[in-house]
Amino acid sequence: MRTTWLWCLVALLVAAVVHASNVVDLTDTKLFDEVVGKDVGVLVEYFAPWCGHCKKLGPEYEKLADAFSSKKNKVVIAKVDGDSNRELSNRINLRGFPTILYYPPHSEDGVEFSGARTLEGLAAFVTEQSHVRSRVEPPKPPAVVEVTAADFDKVVMDPTADVLVDFYASWCGHCKKLAPLYEEVAKVFERDSSCKIVQINADDPENADIKKRFQIQSYPTISFFPAGSDDKWPRPYLKERTLEDFVAFLNEKCGTFRNVDGTLSSFAGRMPALDGFASRFYAAGESARKAIVGETKKYFDDLTKSVNSARKVAAAEYYMRVMDRVNRDGPDYVKRESDRLNKILKKNADGLTTLTLEKVDDITRKVNVLSAFMNEKIGKAAERASSSAAEERAKATASSHDEL
Repeated sequence: MRTTWLWCLVALLVAAVVHASNVVDLTDTKLFDEVVGKDVGVLVEYFAPWCGHCKKLGPEYEKLADAFSSKKNKVVIAKVDGDSNRELSNRINLRGFPTILYYPPHSEDGVEFSGARTLEGLAAFVTEQSHVRSRVEPPKPPAVVEVTAADFDKVVMDPTADVLVDFYASWCGHCKKLAPLYEEVAKVFERDSSCKIVQINADDPENADIKKRFQIQSYPTISFFPAGSDDKWPRPYLKERTLEDFVAFLNEKCGTFRNVDGTLSSFAGRMPALDGFASRFYAAGESARKAIVGETKKYFDDLTKSVNSARKVAAAEYYMRVMDRVNRDGPDYVKRESDRLNKILKKNADGLTTLTLEKVDDITRKVNVLSAFMNEKIGKAAERASSSAAEERAKATASSHDEL
């Protein structure tokens, strides 16, 4: 009996190779009975040729079979046309397409798959049921941070973080529609540790205290908790629920400069006041640079005393470092360094090197600052502003002398 089953399985695998697919077709009842419930586990997709969801699943299911193709002696990825073979459909009381069941070895009782119909989700299910690993990488954890009443204050009320919170209910249709978009938003800002994207099931009885505390009456309710205090009170999010509007809102509130694809804009890493110092410094003669460095140093010292932002302090430090290098190596250093960093970014974009996204962000911020040094318009505007401020101070001094 075992020999007959093995020959049957070999024949099926050969047929799959001929048809350039690793998905084994078990629509024939006899073949189904000769494979399912025997020595290996079997994942079966019950499909219908006319089913739109089945057609959408098809390419992912083929990839799944390819991922387990070297483990066919332990697990088989199969399919059944449940529309043409009603007998097999009736065995499981089939109610819709596609239905995916895993049959353990020596069992005809299938375990239904109810997760996301993605390659990663399906592969994780097969591995969980069969203990057979595939070549598919496990899915990344969601970018959205899920909290409960137990850790809400630790995450959301963190005084160093700006936090956007989605108060949702598991049964809410609008919440389900928002979920994939909200995950996209979280991915855009996942490298900005001080700008957090959070959600909480406010309808869960375990989170009833949070629901009452923030007077949540409808779902989804989206609120922004600004940094600066551990006793935050939320501001309602009232813009459109689009990726563009979410990103614009958070850039404004968090002081970030993200594009909708998660990259940084040309303003990232820069500070307007320091841009003025930088451009004036770059255009000035050697004798004038010393005074500008002194102005910049004073601004930097005042900043570190008054601002509780590691990001801003780090940005200001880079301006100071560039000024030090220019004083040592001359103004040509700025363009040389800018060209060097841009070449690194281009090689990464062309696939010639592999940088982490965090490293790309870091280099982009530096390139942006260097561009501010070489921006003549910024320098001229800053020079006019500096002259105007000097004139106002002179007038104020003269006026005070007149009063005396």
